[in-house]
Amino acid sequence: MGSRSLRLPGYVRKIYPAQGRLFVDFLCELWATACDALQVPLEQSVRTTRMLRAVLPAWASERIESAPGQPSFVADDGFPAEMSVNWSGPHPELRLLFDCLGDDHRGTREEVSTVTSRLRQIEEIFMAQTGPFAPAPQWHSVAWRPPMQVVHKTYFGLYEWPLPQRDYAVREAMRRLDMVAAWDDARRRIEEVGGQREIEFFAVDLTDETHARVKIYYRNHGAEIEEVNRIASVARHHNTTDALAAYRTLAGERTDAGEGALTCLAFRSGLDQAAESTSYLRLADLAANDQQAVDRTAELLRSAGVDPGRLHTLADAFVPGPLEDSKGVLHLVSYRAAGRTADITTYFRFPVYAQPAAQPYSYVDLSSLDRKEPIVSRQDVERIARYNEQRQREYESSELIRLLADENTAAETKKAVLTYLQPWSNAFQRMISARVTFETDPQLRTLALEHQQEEVGHDAILARSRADDKRLVWDPVIEAGASWFVDQFAVLPGVQRAVLAHLALEAGSLVLSQAGTRAFPDDPYFTLHDEADAEHLEMGYRLLRDRSDWTVDELITVLDRAWQVIGVVSDRIAECARQDTGAAAA
Repeated sequence: MGSRSLRLPGYVRKIYPAQGRLFVDFLCELWATACDALQVPLEQSVRTTRMLRAVLPAWASERIESAPGQPSFVADDGFPAEMSVNWSGPHPELRLLFDCLGDDHRGTREEVSTVTSRLRQIEEIFMAQTGPFAPAPQWHSVAWRPPMQVVHKTYFGLYEWPLPQRDYAVREAMRRLDMVAAWDDARRRIEEVGGQREIEFFAVDLTDETHARVKIYYRNHGAEIEEVNRIASVARHHNTTDALAAYRTLAGERTDAGEGALTCLAFRSGLDQAAESTSYLRLADLAANDQQAVDRTAELLRSAGVDPGRLHTLADAFVPGPLEDSKGVLHLVSYRAAGRTADITTYFRFPVYAQPAAQPYSYVDLSSLDRKEPIVSRQDVERIARYNEQRQREYESSELIRLLADENTAAETKKAVLTYLQPWSNAFQRMISARVTFETDPQLRTLALEHQQEEVGHDAILARSRADDKRLVWDPVIEAGASWFVDQFAVLPGVQRAVLAHLALEAGSLVLSQAGTRAFPDDPYFTLHDEADAEHLEMGYRLLRDRSDWTVDELITVLDRAWQVIGVVSDRIAECARQDTGAAAA
């Protein structure tokens, strides 16, 4: 699955005579060829070929040119499909994986009896049309094991997204699917193994049956065979001895797992850890040519009790010319050691284009995976925390906080504070609404919505606590300060918006609520904020630890301005409360 534009030296690239043909005709011919090699009865071959023709996306009706008009990540040369065969069971399973290339793919969904509830739960996480990152490329596969029904699967490619964005999307999807405990366990254990890898795909079986899987794919970088085996051992069912022997058969004399080895972790409902794992080794890198790739795979099949005769027949049918003169048609071989005999799958790529495609997906600089520290270090987060805590302490000495905390302040003056706090509380609802309205980043919008839901109605609680005071006051300084925050939520970058909400407004509110609780021990408004604001503040720090798209200097500038505005508004509230009650300034 997926490729990083490998260069395969030492052989002459054989090109399929596909130019000028329709994609759909070419792919259906390959499917029929595979059915013939696998000795599928003619009636079943014809029926499933017709099914395939019906489910392919819109691009399948176009003609194959000399170069891909819209390169795909599926194959090295930009071709948008690969074919694979799983050899377990009495009848091999034939599969076709294809890139939707932006097609919403309703045709395929009509072939599926239902758009599964699990896909509905997670689709918008990966396919949202808003935000700084494009929707995740969507791939689809059909898998058929005679004489059973066709099985459909959907894959979301995360390779365009920054690593923190991938992490967030996967965890949010697993949370919605009630599998987050199993994912957290797997992620923790993978991190303990060490090494360099990135999440690249998230996939779901398009069925709501209890055995349906959710799959998460890692691409490993520079991994040894033993390391790949340790990663696979994260799953509940994995035979390390059989798996290691299989990897060594495929790798030949090499001890490494080759370029870009993949690990797929499969999750099933009701389990508290990954159920199974599949490892994919790239024979295009590990073998000298397709002959060697087929021979090694045949040896692996034979050791698992499977006659490799049909593999040889299939490879001869797929490879244009002698196997020893070709490389990369038998591109990947996967192995799953989870109790099912010969759970081996061979993946075939078809060299349609003369040159490897320049892959459009290069957001992540893989060299950064060598760094021992993340792009944003723990020290950076601590610098922000120290600065913000200093501004909180300074705010504790402001006129408003001292007025509320001072036991000598008259009760009516403290009560007047609530009158002038009301327009600020009302404006706070506009602020958090503006944040939601203008936020497009999926992770940050989710956080903004959560914050908004927890804050809705707090202004009404304050109004009820001062029910005997019906005044609706307006003050230009308070309104100007509120308007500044609303404007900032409309124009600032996403992380800076979050910092404004959680590290400035919520930190200031926490200081105010602590003073308010002392002044009004039984007031529900201050009691509620004293409990909630600390958690809202911590939300901001958690976000900074998860994201890399910010700098210390930018955030300190935002925080400095925000605290200045909070200070001006607070001083004005204290001034108005004193003027109303004839109290002298402290």
